[in-house]
Amino acid sequence: MIDYSIFYKRNIDTNRIGVELPVFDVFVSAYNSSQRVNGVYDAIRATKKIWHIHPEYNYSPIEYPVDNPKVCPVEMSETSQVKLLLDEIGEIENKSICIDTTGFMRHVIIFLMAALYMKNVKKFTALYSEPLYYDKQGDTNFSTASKGTPVTVKGTYSSNAGNDHLIINVGYDHKLIGEVVDNKEGSAIYPIFSFPSLSADMYQQSAIRASKAGSTAQTASWINNRHFAPANDPFTNAAVISEIVRSIDESNENANIYLSPLSTKIQTLGAALYWILEGKSRGGVSILLPECISYSRETSQGLKRLWSYDIEFFS
Repeated sequence: MIDYSIFYKRNIDTNRIGVELPVFDVFVSAYNSSQRVNGVYDAIRATKKIWHIHPEYNYSPIEYPVDNPKVCPVEMSETSQVKLLLDEIGEIENKSICIDTTGFMRHVIIFLMAALYMKNVKKFTALYSEPLYYDKQGDTNFSTASKGTPVTVKGTYSSNAGNDHLIINVGYDHKLIGEVVDNKEGSAIYPIFSFPSLSADMYQQSAIRASKAGSTAQTASWINNRHFAPANDPFTNAAVISEIVRSIDESNENANIYLSPLSTKIQTLGAALYWILEGKSRGGVSILLPECISYSRETSQGLKRLWSYDIEFFS
């Protein structure tokens, strides 16, 4: 097992972003209309800044930001989006890279992490910005449409002969939770709730939304297999996933593990980190996500806190 407590994270003063963070060679952020994404982008110092414009946000060219290089994929697949992004970044060896995960689509975060690992990137900085609050609070919808059938993120599929076990990071999108659970009907379910949450009311809102995921939320495994990980800590999330898998392996031979990170983007990064450092070599660990075809451009107000994480690849 990996000791995820050794990874470094820190809170950045939102009024001193350009002072407390170093100058990076490359900074990448996924464009949307929220203040917390645009404010961080403006404050970061970097030799090269790149806006990644997800097709899921459905921006037209006239709505694109006017500054700095822009990556504008047409296809929604993670392979296509990450290829275009890496092409824009160019030579990556020995460069300091910073990625703001806040506006990224989950499947792209995961595939980008795996691509950086395969390109022998040893370390990069990830950022995540917390909002003051969500506009519609407990009624906030992030994904506005999906294809209805979850798929595994490219490159992460692996199958064993044992029973299926589904580990879900629980967020606000109860419809997406329902899609994933229905897709893996009969699986043992291990929900990971975001606690501590970004704020006390957000945990309550998330729990209420999750209870709307149909009969799933009433099952014994949903209640008895419940775990918790902080909403803003990818390393603890990776550690919790690792512990769940270890407990499954103690009593289930050749179990299949499906990870479905449906809460904060930074917890998605934690799930990807676990897959890269442990799940990939274990085998039988796949990352399963709904295919979202449209996503809300702006769901929050303000910038409450900014977190910086040192992501290092070793095993």
